[in-house]
This record gives sequence, structure tokens and C-alpha cells, in this order.
Amino acid sequence: MEEPDVESLPRGGFRCRLCHVTAANRERVGVWGGFSLPLLSPAEPSLDDHLRGKKHQRLENLRALRQAQELRSVFVSGFHKGTPASELSEYFQKVSHPTGGKGKREVLEEVLAQPQHSLGGQKLRVKPRERKEFRYSPPKKQGATRWEQLTPEKLAQTLLQADDVDAQMAQLVRLVEFSEGERRLRHLLVTLFQEVFSEFFPACAVLPFGSSVNGFDVHGCDLDLFLDLEKTKTFQASARGVGLPQCRALAPVPFPVCQAEEEEAGPEPDAHSEDSILSDIDLALATVPEVLELVATVLRKCVPGVHNVQAVPSARRPVVKFCHKESGLRGDISIDNRLALCNTRFLQLCTEADERVRPLIYTVRYWAQQQALAGNPFGGGPLLNNYALTLLVLFFFQTRSPPLLATVWSLALETDDGLKLWVTPQDTSPRTDGTTLLLKGTVLGLGMNRLRRSIYHCPRLQ
Repeated sequence: MEEPDVESLPRGGFRCRLCHVTAANRERVGVWGGFSLPLLSPAEPSLDDHLRGKKHQRLENLRALRQAQELRSVFVSGFHKGTPASELSEYFQKVSHPTGGKGKREVLEEVLAQPQHSLGGQKLRVKPRERKEFRYSPPKKQGATRWEQLTPEKLAQTLLQADDVDAQMAQLVRLVEFSEGERRLRHLLVTLFQEVFSEFFPACAVLPFGSSVNGFDVHGCDLDLFLDLEKTKTFQASARGVGLPQCRALAPVPFPVCQAEEEEAGPEPDAHSEDSILSDIDLALATVPEVLELVATVLRKCVPGVHNVQAVPSARRPVVKFCHKESGLRGDISIDNRLALCNTRFLQLCTEADERVRPLIYTVRYWAQQQALAGNPFGGGPLLNNYALTLLVLFFFQTRSPPLLATVWSLALETDDGLKLWVTPQDTSPRTDGTTLLLKGTVLGLGMNRLRRSIYHCPRLQ
């Protein structure tokens, strides 16, 4: 029996056009004692296995459902903007005058046969629904970055056009780093958050850190923000001491009606009332969960285009999670993560000190991900994370002879806040191209035991 969804491949094997699945054999059999017996292998299912499987059956049912919907649907345009679907449905039910003896196909033909339709004074354009071939599009993993979508096959096609390994490494960086539009979007979001939070937390600072700004950005990565409230605490203390008006978020005044509040379909389940949101709170004495909930409330009510706001005080690093509606960009806001700013600045300095740092780290990250050594897609996991890999590569640069990068311990801390770092002003080491560094760095001179110890060392700048 021929299957309409099955095609034979030129070099042998079969392909299911519905599910985009290939199989080496239709039914694998072997001969034993003169009898043909099926050979079952869970690692290599046959085409028949696939056709009987849940995925194929589900898509067949979905296709049948879509085709049935096409047979009893029409394309309608010309109605007033905002007309509910229920009103359109009610109109066509009255127009068709359905009786018990009429099928849906007959009702559809009767609707199409009428020369003119109007609703609410508007002339409707009614046409048969266009028949389209059912095509299955595999769902993309939520939050998938360009890094995760870059398959070895796609990468190979691009790298073949490069002249040498250095050019290939540079091309890899261009494939996965931010576009100019992505950089601009993140900058605008940081600016927006700064403006909004300054209304409620005077003298606060919204500071980005992590992949978005440390020089190792990847398309689709989260936006990590640190909300610095130290100056706000000082402002609050001085305001109370001299009897000045308190900052907007700390006084029990009516909450403003913001654009974000108007855009939401309704209040979120965990939203507080206006009075409780703005009850007097001492930031210096408030607990982390209390401050996080206040930050989350400001995000929900006064930052346009932001949804799925959730305070997560129980995380190892307590944060407020959010998502930008239009772009799908996800982010975190933390209130106690100053060390991350120092680590971010350290990585920035490393990329500024030697132009070879960036392409080498991108290359090692991609290689480690393809070898299933790194890249935990949902945060924690058994694999190395990108920051650990980055530190290993920096360690490699720092341990060349002569060193290509200064170590953390040799960096000077000489500014007023004690956090400014500087690197060796002159690189007097012989220039080594990225290819040589990549070949030497493949082994890193570290055994696995030493590697496991090294990944937990972070540059504590204090």
C-alpha cells in the first residue's frame, strides 16, 4: 500500500514528507532458519515504526482537522476594526438559515452564493478560503539563541569562504554577535528602565552586566541588569533626617496610571493594591524579597511593553525576571550583585587589551558546545558554563611566556571607589596569530582534575 506522505530517496531509504523524517529501511528484516523476521533496533527505527508512531499520527490528525476547517470556512474582510468574532459568526448563522437537513458544505455554498453582505453599515467582502498545503514547522525551542541555531553544517558553508583560520574565527564572531539593531534595543531598554526607576528610587542606577556588555555577546542572550540602590538609601536617610519630601515610591501616595497598566488585559494575580504597593518602606532595613516585590510592581505597572514579570527571591542570586513583548527579549534585574559588574569590566578590559581574546573565546565556546562539554540551555546543569570556559581561555593567555594578559592580582586598584582596573599598557610579547593560539589552547596544559578546580575560580576584585 502506497503512502502519500512517503517518498523514496535516490540513494536508498525513505522520507516522510509530513514530518521531515528519514529512515534507512521501510521494515528491516533478517533471515533466521529460512524465515524472515523483523529486526528491531530502538536506535534505528524503520519507516513503518515512524508511521505508527505518536508524532506521525498526531500530525495526520492535525492535518485532517485543518482541512475540515477549510471546508467550512470563508475569508471575510471589510468589517469595522475591533469587531468581535462572535458578532461575525452570529451574522453568518442568520444569513445561512441553517436547517436540520443542511450540511456544513451546503451552508457554506449558500453564504458564498449571496451577492452582497453587510454588517454594521459596512460592506463585507466574502471569498472562499484559500486552500493551502499543510506544512509542519518544527517548533523552535523557546529562547533559542543564534549560537544554538548555528549548526556545524551551516557554519561549514560560511567558513569555506574564509582565507585562513584567523578569518574563519572572525567570521564565527560575526555570525553570532549582536546586530546593530539588537545593541540599540538593549540600550533603549536600559535607558527606559533608568527613567522609570528614577521616578521611584531617586539617584538609583540601572547598570547592565554579563553577556550583553562584556564583549562576548550572542544573539538572543538574556539582558542582565543590576539596580544599584545605595545612593537611593542615602537619599532616603537624608530626606528623613531633614524632613524633606520622601521619594515617590516610598510615600503612601496614589499610584500613577501608566501606559503599561493600560496595555495589560487585567491585573496579574500577584499584584498588590495601590495602598500596599506604596506603603512606607525603609530600603536600608527592608529584606531582599520586599525590595524585589517593589521592583516587580514598578515593572508591571509603569514600564510599557514588559510582561511576565516575576520576582524570584528564592534563587541563588535573587532577581526579578521580565520579558519584552515586542522582541521576546528576556532579562533579569538583581539588587545585590555588584561583583558581577566588576567581572564584566574585567572581561571588557581583556578584550580591549588583546584583539585575539574575543575570537579565540568564541571559537572555544562553540567547540565545547558541539562536543557536549559546555552549554546548559536552562541555566544550571552538569556542563561547563560560558563564564567558566572564558576564564580558562583567559588563564591560557595569562600563562604564556611572556604573558599576553595581566593576571587579576597584578591589576591596580587605584581609584576613589577602589574598583578601577588597568592592564599592562604595552604588549611587548611577540605577536602570535589566532591560529597558533587556538592550536596551543586546545590542550590548555591542564589535566581534567586541574580543569575542574579552575572553573570555580573567579576574579574577585576586592
